Amino acid sequence: MLKPSIAKNDRLANWLIGIFSLVVFIVVVVLGKFKLDVELGFDVHIFATINAFVNASIAVVLVAALVAVKKKNYELHKKFMITALVLSILFLLS
Repeated sequence: MLKPSIAKNDRLANWLIGIFSLVVFIVVVVLGKFKLDVELGFDVHIFATINAFVNASIAVVLVAALVAVKKKNYELHKKFMITALVLSILFLLS
């Protein structure tokens, strides 16, 4: 079995998760207050298509991670979860 990076019920892990969640929430709220009125010279609705593609990719990666952990392939599961995290950050930034 893969050795955990952080021990179960670790107080540091709980703090890190809480801080990360709070920061993401605050950033999303703050970014929601801004409206840029800029003419980019192309159809900005392409971002909706890109976001849909990234979001669908995250769903596929999460299902693959679930399959990997059910098969007790913890190293592959960890890689899938990191990939999902990176894609989620990309989704939020876009």
